[in-house]
Amino acid sequence: MKNMLLTNFRRREFLKASAYSVALSALPQISLAQSNPDVIVIGAGSAGLSATAKLLKNGKSVICIEAMNRIGGRCFTDNSIFGVPYDTGAHWLHSLHGFNGYYNQIAEYGKNNKFNIYDDSYEDDLLYDGNKIDDWSDAWPLLKKINKIKWNTEEDRPFIDFIPESLRNNEWFDTVQKIGTSRDFDNFSPYDDNVNWISGGKGDGFVKEGYGTLLAHYRKDVPVKLNTVANEIKWDGKNVKVETNNGTITAKACIVTVSTGVLNSGKIKFTPNLPEKKYEAFDGISMGNYYRITLQLKQSFYKKFNINPDNYLYTKVNTKNSKSPKTANGLLRVGGTNISFFNTKGQFAKDLENEGEQASVDFVLNDLRSTFGSDFDKYFIKAHVTDWSSNPYTIGSYAGAKPGKAHLRAFLKRPVGNKIFFAGEATASQFSTVHGADRSGERVVESLIKKPEVLKSEK
Repeated sequence: MKNMLLTNFRRREFLKASAYSVALSALPQISLAQSNPDVIVIGAGSAGLSATAKLLKNGKSVICIEAMNRIGGRCFTDNSIFGVPYDTGAHWLHSLHGFNGYYNQIAEYGKNNKFNIYDDSYEDDLLYDGNKIDDWSDAWPLLKKINKIKWNTEEDRPFIDFIPESLRNNEWFDTVQKIGTSRDFDNFSPYDDNVNWISGGKGDGFVKEGYGTLLAHYRKDVPVKLNTVANEIKWDGKNVKVETNNGTITAKACIVTVSTGVLNSGKIKFTPNLPEKKYEAFDGISMGNYYRITLQLKQSFYKKFNINPDNYLYTKVNTKNSKSPKTANGLLRVGGTNISFFNTKGQFAKDLENEGEQASVDFVLNDLRSTFGSDFDKYFIKAHVTDWSSNPYTIGSYAGAKPGKAHLRAFLKRPVGNKIFFAGEATASQFSTVHGADRSGERVVESLIKKPEVLKSEK
């Protein structure tokens, strides 16, 4: 009976997630024939959806366009690949609990709408040295020392410059490099976090139905024009004209929420050019590489090795002072399912991407064979690879300041000519988060509404 109830519960959760996933393509659609909206919003990720919802709430006419065939941007849950909720992008709910009046508003919505949201305990981290489990007695003190240096760095230079040689020569150094940051130490500025990040709530967590599912439900009533690519933004006239593959939209103002990867690529042309500092910011607040290889494994594997839901897995890297250690950190039994995430980061992630999907899967499988035995393949069902760097509508995972460029975040979010406004996770006070992006959309609209001369009605 217990197993039957568990099966029924999982089936209900899957159906619930599936229903919300279907809602991604069933959102209310709008026509580009709508004449002269107050605002056009480019991008239907968390920030674009937030900005559109806020404008509608304030009685403004708005068209939100999205290049992809779905909403959510880098926060999307796919239920078809493995038959369970699978977050292809954002997965962690940061600032899960309120602190000093701050909280994750999307998580709060989920809690109030019967989503299964729970804390990440961080107590089940597994570390393997070869095929033997390690007790963290050597790696943990090193990690604490590196984190202490990170949080006390007061200069905007590569993090590697601040780490003494004695720590770099530690046999666990390459292993701990990829714990807690997605960027290589020579391309990471902790100063960016220390100066630009504004602390929010406490704790991290997950949602069993998937973060993408939660976001889609949160913004289920926001109208979006899908499959509509912005090619050029003309802002030298009285209004803003956005040239798309489906025609031209004329508005009084434009909110741009696409990633800095897209902005830096030049895929969207600005006519006339934006101020030079804007282009410096697009390049300086650059997108990171975060390459996810997901494996579906038999339950017998998790049972044999006593793996709990959401166990972290780290394996020792047998190199020394590598600029981008070759490792894939794991999150096992995600949400209690039989899928596990293996995340590669930095330049190694980019190199692995260039080798192709099969090489990426083989890298992870070889590491798991070395850890759990040469017969590991008997547990393997199938794999899927998600790479945001190759997605032409994201060109990267999430933004971080290049060393020496942290000051450019301020320029990134500044409006231009009271016509073009910028939102998105890279502009957020809690950057690199879904709820931070959501707040950035609201921030921009609040500032826009305070400018009545921008949205004034024609007589």
